[in-house]
Amino acid sequence: MNIFNKVSVFDLKKAGLINLAVGGINVLIHISVIAGLLPYMWVNGGRTDSYEMACSISASSIVVTLIGMFITLVGAKIIPVKFNRFWGIAFTVLLMAMLPLAFVGGVQQFLGTLFEKCFCSILTIAGFLTSFRIAFEKRWPPKKG
Repeated sequence: MNIFNKVSVFDLKKAGLINLAVGGINVLIHISVIAGLLPYMWVNGGRTDSYEMACSISASSIVVTLIGMFITLVGAKIIPVKFNRFWGIAFTVLLMAMLPLAFVGGVQQFLGTLFEKCFCSILTIAGFLTSFRIAFEKRWPPKKG
């Protein structure tokens, strides 16, 4: 049994819901930074020079996370979308291309602040594993003829 068969044992919709929860927590963290509830030095590796810069980075992170959450909704079939062969393969390639970025994000968490190492790294690992499951779901019909 190869890794793809093993990962497919984990329920796709559960992976999607976990991934959405991770994204939601990420959004809440960045909203907390913007609202001043969480010190801006705790995120972005502690390398942000000012509150204004942290707000800008957090706002862009929220937008990227919300786009990722929409992609998760479609990829995990929570929002059912019927793909033809071309678009199903293209969407799968997109999801697989995003996996290295998620992996690098996990590495960055371990190189960041204590808050990122202790809390955000766990979220990032959960997000990577569920993204891996979602990416390797077959979502196109078999080739005809």
